[in-house]
Amino acid sequence: MSVFGPNQVEEPIIGNAYATETTVATFIASASDKEIKVLSADGSAPASGENFKVLQKTAGSAAKGLNYEFSDVVKADKVDKVILATYLAATEKAIVFSSFPTPVANTNYAIEIRLYNDGGTLSPENFATIPGYYVTGATAPTVAALIAGLADSLSANLTKRGGGEISVTYDATTLTLTGLAQTVVPGKITGRQIEFDATSKVIAIGSVTGENTSTIAKAVTQSNPGRGTGNYAVNLEWFAKGYKYEVYRQTGYPADFNTPYYASIAGVYNVIHIKYYDDRISPTVEKQPKVLTILIDKVTDTLANNASTNSVLADLTTILGASKVPAALPVA
Repeated sequence: MSVFGPNQVEEPIIGNAYATETTVATFIASASDKEIKVLSADGSAPASGENFKVLQKTAGSAAKGLNYEFSDVVKADKVDKVILATYLAATEKAIVFSSFPTPVANTNYAIEIRLYNDGGTLSPENFATIPGYYVTGATAPTVAALIAGLADSLSANLTKRGGGEISVTYDATTLTLTGLAQTVVPGKITGRQIEFDATSKVIAIGSVTGENTSTIAKAVTQSNPGRGTGNYAVNLEWFAKGYKYEVYRQTGYPADFNTPYYASIAGVYNVIHIKYYDDRISPTVEKQPKVLTILIDKVTDTLANNASTNSVLADLTTILGASKVPAALPVA
């Protein structure tokens, strides 16, 4: 089992709507799949200063009592803070080469990609160089032909690596390199973003010094992993479920326990972190930090779909007071 931070327990609750039921009994009996609800620890409606828990309805067997999830009881007076992170889509790194000089004959034009963390070692000293070349002959080509030749060479070399790392697009005046979103396989592949840089070179064939005379302009847009993305939700849920369900997942196959998962790669999540603690009395009094993470799937990233998040915040405000809970999000 692995963890993302120093908290001794992190628990995710995942849904896409806020239930109208006001007691645990009615929630279990009547709430719809993927609805969530904040309720007092005694099963009643939220009340000021009362301990509380968060429930999540599921599509499991009602006859077996497997159609809902519930968090640990959170003691209201032991909540340190509530943090809200609104959804932000991930963006991939892009490098645009432009202002190509008029090509000249007998010259080697190159764009070289430096792909970092090649092989997953997570070290900036570990990288692969992926080149693209275009060598002019006795007759100089057009700028468009030069760009097309460089793009074809880069694409061919990237394809030899599997073609899933960087895309190459171009037109008559620019060539663009864009990192590709990576696949997530829970517990195996985290979908880490592609990290790369690229440089251009222009060297005359037969040059004694090999002097680089490139004047090709380069503009860089840095990557951003976003907030509340499907990648984040799937990875977090897989790691955190090791606290609540089977810690040693799949090690006892086929006699291991199944763990239910609810996060979706396609999810668009607002995220609420409730950071709290318990006291352990023996052998010494010690704070046991925990975090309850509520992920509310907006389905589509529109302001109106912040309504369910606001309903969660409203009930948390009733319990904890406005000073500890972030303000409501805009819905229009």
